Order: sequence, then C-alpha cells, then structure tokens
Amino acid sequence: MTLDLLQQIGVETFFKNNCIKIKPLQATLKPINLVVESDWSSASYYYSIVALSDLGTEIELSSYKETSLQGDSVLASIYKSFGVTTSFSNNSMVLHKNETIESNTLVELDLANAPDIAQTIAVTCLGLQIPCKLTGLHTLKIKETDRLVALKTEIEKFGTIVEITDNSLGISKFNPLKSKVKIATYNDHRMAMAFAPLALKKTFTVNEAEVVSKSYPEFWKDLKSIGFQLKK
Repeated sequence: MTLDLLQQIGVETFFKNNCIKIKPLQATLKPINLVVESDWSSASYYYSIVALSDLGTEIELSSYKETSLQGDSVLASIYKSFGVTTSFSNNSMVLHKNETIESNTLVELDLANAPDIAQTIAVTCLGLQIPCKLTGLHTLKIKETDRLVALKTEIEKFGTIVEITDNSLGISKFNPLKSKVKIATYNDHRMAMAFAPLALKKTFTVNEAEVVSKSYPEFWKDLKSIGFQLKK
C-alpha cells in the first residue's frame, strides 16, 4: 500500500521476490491531491451495524476505494451474505441494508487473509441468529488476547454455545439473546468494538470500554452520532 501511494505521487518503485526498490527522483515532484484511504477493519463495525438494522438503513463512510489493496476490503463481498450492499462514489462508500437473511443460512468463510474482522463477523452472526463456520483464524490466538477463547467466552454469556479449534470458530444453534450481560474486553480494542453493534438487539455493558482508544479514540462518539444511546 505504501508503494502504491508513492507511485501515485510519481515515485517509481518495484517489489519483487521480497525485495523493494525505489528509484531516485529524476525531477521535482509536482503537488497533487491524494486521498489516503481509511482503515477497512474499522469499517467492519459499521457493516455490522447496518446488518443488524432495519431494511433500508444506510451509512456513508468517507475515504474508501472499491479497488482497495487492504485485505479487509473483502467486507464488501462478505456482508452481502448479511443483506448489506456496498456502493462507491467520489472516494466514499454507502452501506445499505436491502435484504433480510433467513436465520438458517450457514455462513462459511476462510478469513486467513482478513483475521481482524473475524470478531465482528462472529458477533453479526450472533445478532442475526445465523449459523457460521469461520476458519483461517490461527493468528487470533496470538493477538492482544487469545481472541478465539475470548469470543467463545463472551458470546456464550448471551446464551449461545460456540465451538472453537486452534484455527476456527463455529456457531450452529442459537438460544434467545440474554440481557444485562457484561462483556469483558481483555484489554483488546477489537473485542469492545466488535460487540458494540449488538446493542441494536440487546442492552448490555462493555467493561473497560476505553480500550478502544488504542486504535479508534472517537469510536463511542461516532456511535452516538448515528443514534446509539450510550451510558457510562
């Protein structure tokens, strides 16, 4: 992604056989307008919000490209399975809930190239009561916390059983969502943000919610701006 940005401003680069080469400038660079793309993993929480919302719900996010180099841009394709379409225009994208998905529809995904969105997808499935089989998750055990164990522990607080292995997570049967649950974050920003959209379905508490400041300090403020009612 860095090399792509350099090429956009006129710097000649090469990346082959794990070797990066940057050619010396032959002339002075000319000023250009350059859009630095926003983080796609942060967009995942808004995909989850739209998926868990009523038909017709829309959210517009700025600084995203349809031809993104970010692995997490696979969200646009994945969330079609949850009834969410993505349209792009003028470096922005609009997420639109246009379909209600049957609760018996199994979602099977290999997330080896996009493991950071696994938590969000698992919670989306919980909220929609859609069974899932997520694989390629071996790196989740060595993140800020063992995210596979953390997901199992916190999802099961809502009354649904989760099966995990060293590289997968599966939910096959659901019970009605329990209320007044207290979610632990394990000092992991993505645990707090992944569960937040579920507040559209049930009221619960996120302990140590300030952990989001690691990557997204304005997260709770942004949720309030789109209608979430948050209490300390």
